[in-house]
Amino acid sequence: MFDELLNKANSWKKKTDAENVSINISYLKENVLPLKHINLNTIPWVFSHIPKTAGTSAESYLAQAFELKDTLHINAPDLNRLPQVMYLKNKFPQLIMGHHPIHALLYQLLPNTKIVHLSMMREPISRTLSYYNYITTREYHALHQQVKNLNFDNFLAQNSMVELHNGQAKRLSGHLHSQETISDNDLYFKAKYVIDNCFSLIGVTEYFKQFHQLIAKQCGISFKELPPINRSKIKVQLRDLDRKQLMKIKENNRVDIQLYDYVKSKFLENI
Repeated sequence: MFDELLNKANSWKKKTDAENVSINISYLKENVLPLKHINLNTIPWVFSHIPKTAGTSAESYLAQAFELKDTLHINAPDLNRLPQVMYLKNKFPQLIMGHHPIHALLYQLLPNTKIVHLSMMREPISRTLSYYNYITTREYHALHQQVKNLNFDNFLAQNSMVELHNGQAKRLSGHLHSQETISDNDLYFKAKYVIDNCFSLIGVTEYFKQFHQLIAKQCGISFKELPPINRSKIKVQLRDLDRKQLMKIKENNRVDIQLYDYVKSKFLENI
């Protein structure tokens, strides 16, 4: 099995992001259960964590439904380096969590079986603020040294930070690290297609409680209430922003704003 995982990983590395997106979407369309059919007997569950959407808290709730030995938390870069971890206990995990964009290796390592696929989105202005507060105050973050001394205006001007420029839509469409030029319209509809066809449920941070309650109700279980996790120190708040800064965030996230509104509307229909 380890050799098989390595072979799949090597094959994934040789493909372009676009090729891997196509393969992963085909797999997910075929295997992802719709919300009304999700249950704890269908495994694995996969939570694709979009940064700064309360995903760490969501993971803590989902983990209550599984034994600790049956869960795996790993982000895409670490899985790329060590794909064998998927089968470390001589079986696939029942719950897999971490940062995995739609072109990620993870989806090509999963068994050919029905899965539950979940994620969360966040209102883009709040997400940008949270991202700034997080990476400028967390010394262990990979980008901390790069941004720790930046004021908010200079932070927004960073063109190299993919999360600041429609990062949610790009993760969901497979364009997170792509150098390909894509119009806002095409990016929106590519991400929307993935949302509609490749996920059991995508929640929104602003309705976090309803997200885990909906999953619990669907599966006939209950989650214990947990305190907020992963709080960042606050350097900038929404009330601190001027009109120019708000406009810059909106300009950077035109597609994310449109996509978030769509996901929020869809989620509210479910609850």
